Amino acid sequence: MYRVTALLIFTCIFFSCDKNSSIIKLSPLFSDGMVLQRNTKINIWGSALPNKDVKVISSWSEELEIKSNDSGIWVGKLQTPGAGGPFSLKIISENENIIIHNILIGEVWLASGQSNMEMPIKGYPPNDTILNWESEVLKARYPNIRMFNVEKNFSTDPSKELNGSWIKASPENAENFSSTAYFFSREIHKTLNVPIGIIHSSWGGSPAESWTSENKLRDLGFFIDTLDLISENMTDDLSFSNGQKKIELSPFLPKVLFNGMINPLIPFSIKGVIWYQGESNVGRHKQYMHLFPGLIEDWRDYWGEDFPFYFVQIAPFRYNKTPGIDDISQELREAQRKTLRLPKTGMVVTLDIGDYDNIHPANKQDVGKRLARLALFNDYDAGLSPMGPILKSRDLFENSIRLEFVHTGTGLLYIDNQNKQFQIASANMQFFDANVILNGDYVIISSEFVTSPKYVKYAWSDTPEATLFNSEALPASSFMIEVK
Repeated sequence: MYRVTALLIFTCIFFSCDKNSSIIKLSPLFSDGMVLQRNTKINIWGSALPNKDVKVISSWSEELEIKSNDSGIWVGKLQTPGAGGPFSLKIISENENIIIHNILIGEVWLASGQSNMEMPIKGYPPNDTILNWESEVLKARYPNIRMFNVEKNFSTDPSKELNGSWIKASPENAENFSSTAYFFSREIHKTLNVPIGIIHSSWGGSPAESWTSENKLRDLGFFIDTLDLISENMTDDLSFSNGQKKIELSPFLPKVLFNGMINPLIPFSIKGVIWYQGESNVGRHKQYMHLFPGLIEDWRDYWGEDFPFYFVQIAPFRYNKTPGIDDISQELREAQRKTLRLPKTGMVVTLDIGDYDNIHPANKQDVGKRLARLALFNDYDAGLSPMGPILKSRDLFENSIRLEFVHTGTGLLYIDNQNKQFQIASANMQFFDANVILNGDYVIISSEFVTSPKYVKYAWSDTPEATLFNSEALPASSFMIEVK
């Protein structure tokens, strides 16, 4: 519904177009040290004087000739070669030119989400730090890994502004790199031996609706009253009021991070997206069941590409610290698991590498590696099994429930300990710890206390323990299912 051409997208892009200026203008994305997606026709755009010829000349022997429109805007596509560099680009219009130096051609990924994606390699000191962060910074000598950190910006309207620059991974710079995105890119780079570019655009504490466009939110029927307030009732003190309800302007309102930190990136050519978010939507799992898939579809629509979208399932954490209050985060994890129904998606399970007392787990190395496994297996025909066991089907088997899994590798592994994670119930939903038998890609669940089983749940709490793995030592996702 919202697929748009590059020219239409261009009206929502980040540079200003001053008709009286004779200076060629480009997005900061097109700047020294940038990484471009290899073996494709990349989108490139800018502004110049109205109705003037613009020529783009690359040092890899591809050229583009185009004319700016009445507003001075020009946009086109330029073929890129295989991985390599450094290259340069020259943009010429009238008697002026801009030269972009030190360009690498490789793989470009967008990394987004909230604080666990934003969390830099140095962490959030003094308490929240990355495992071995100091040695990781010292080892970060990868000039062909470059990150563009999008400066934080939220906007009630689609923004035309973007600030940031391309920075190479080095001991001098790496401590401020997104740790998850860096460890992802390092794994891809070491495996493929090609340059990697990461566009990092995240904001700690942000909910998914902030990263979703107004068009999509209205299509889903979510946050309509808030969107109407934002559109119609902004006051001078940057709050919204309809006489009864007042909303303070913040980066966590619906649509505002899409407007300020995603829209300015469109339609820069990317391979795909990695995403780590969900903690701020815990407690709203029914909505997230539709909102998160909607966000993925939304971004694909605006880019005009069904690119891969790989996400991290939220880790175990004590969301409820008050006795007698039910756990809630497992429902959000379930909404994330069900998002896998969308094509070209993949999920990293973190049940085994969380921290019950810290919402920012220190082990970002394995998170990045697991995201990389998804990309290497699905997009680059390299690597091992891409993810842990995922429930495929279930059926009744005598007085038991038989669960079939995919992504089992050469087999399943179950750790049977005192902390039982599988539970089974009849129609009354009174759950009992289950007996577990493995049989190939199947797990057979039963209990002597349940003669007519109907429900099974696994790792169904805020603070579960991973006990089911595949042969690659990757954990299964938590779930709760009914057998009909």
